[in-house]
Amino acid sequence: MPHTDLFDDRDIARATRKLAALQRHAERRDRFLDALDFDALDPQTQREICMEDHHLAEQISFGPIYLYHLETLEAQRAAIAASIPLAA
Repeated sequence: MPHTDLFDDRDIARATRKLAALQRHAERRDRFLDALDFDALDPQTQREICMEDHHLAEQISFGPIYLYHLETLEAQRAAIAASIPLAA
C-alpha cells in the first residue's frame, strides 16, 4: 500500500474508507512479517519495518478520534454559519 496519511483527508467518507484500508493492510502486513525471519534482515530494513509499524499503529489508533473530529467539525461549521447573521 502506498504511503497514505489519513489525517490529510477532510472528507469523512474518504477518511473512513482510508482507515478501513489501513486496517486491512496492517493485518495482511502482520501476517507477512510473521512469516519472515526478522533477525536475518539487515538493520536498515529492520528500522524501516519498525518505523512503518509505528506509523500504521498511529494512524489506526487515532483514526476513530479523527473521524469523530471531522463529524463534530461539520456540526461546528453549521452552528457558526447559523450564528453569523445574528452577529451582524
